[in-house]
Amino acid sequence: MVWDAGRVQQDPLTSAQRLASLGDHAGALRLARELEAQYALEGDDGATMLVWVRLFMARWLAVQQEPDRPAALTVLDAAEAAWRSPAVQGSELVHVLGAELMSLRSFVLRQLGHAAESLAAVEQALDLFTELEQTAPEVLSAVGRVPLLLNRGAALADLGRTAESLTPLAQALDVLRATAPGSHREIEIELLVLRGTSLTLLGRFADAEAAETEAIALARTETDRPARQLLATALTNHASTLTRTRRLDEALVAVGEAMDVLRALDGEPVTAAQRRRWAMPLSTEAEVLLAQGRRADAARSARLAEPILREYAEQAPMLVAGSLANACLLIGDAEDDPAYAAEAFERLNTLNDLFPGRYEYWWRRAGELVARLRTS
Repeated sequence: MVWDAGRVQQDPLTSAQRLASLGDHAGALRLARELEAQYALEGDDGATMLVWVRLFMARWLAVQQEPDRPAALTVLDAAEAAWRSPAVQGSELVHVLGAELMSLRSFVLRQLGHAAESLAAVEQALDLFTELEQTAPEVLSAVGRVPLLLNRGAALADLGRTAESLTPLAQALDVLRATAPGSHREIEIELLVLRGTSLTLLGRFADAEAAETEAIALARTETDRPARQLLATALTNHASTLTRTRRLDEALVAVGEAMDVLRALDGEPVTAAQRRRWAMPLSTEAEVLLAQGRRADAARSARLAEPILREYAEQAPMLVAGSLANACLLIGDAEDDPAYAAEAFERLNTLNDLFPGRYEYWWRRAGELVARLRTS
């Protein structure tokens, strides 16, 4: 939250928030839907609280154990409609609600792969936040700007503006460590993971390794589920960086540990959300194995990742477009399959045009593979 929710008087969501904090998102959502119906019937008198309750609903839908981000976006659309009503626009909370609305929209849009829309939303949130800093700083959380900067950095990276992404990520990390050292470990870990990814894309491998190593060390000290998932992500990303620097044995150990973390969390993947968490470790393992010359093993891992990514692409095509293209590239390379190579190149060619720089490394590899298979 960009604001300090504890300062809001007569908050009817306390019980629902308590349920959510205990992990009972279904119970929280049931209660919130009852409140939503109540405030909707109150018209202008309930408009401000209607926005509040919809914001909480959207957040819970987006972060529950089995996230439903399309549903969260639908709720946010309804929240924005209520926020734009004359009753809310004339409220003293209009800027607070707007900042949180746009911040949450940015997060959900990013998770669905809509990077440009995510960036536009977070820029609006930052403008509102800056205005609140001047007019009502007492309603803001000390670290309220941090998630906004995180989303801005992540969206810029997704758009291929990789070098630009480093500044907001660094700013967020500085603010977090200066104002609340050690109290928001998950955000700190995510910032380091995002920073490492951008640095790897820029070819700054030593800096990327430093960020990823720090993220891994912090995540290993935490035991809650989100932190363990971040540990798996950090280990997977670190394996990618190690692969780019040809430290292949270390990379295979790192991605193996990532899989061990996921297996300890859920056992063998059953639900869609659990399967999705395995896509990147499997693809990364395939990348390492291919680099080691273990083509059959690489093909096996990539073929396990492929159906997961195709399934996920039905819900969020832009989010996994690059990962799916990479899986096709790995299968094509490992099996000398021209159809997979052509699909990879077609997908990466489109992505490279849309987001210059973001996918250039894989695009070049796909082009080289297509050329090799044509002449072999």
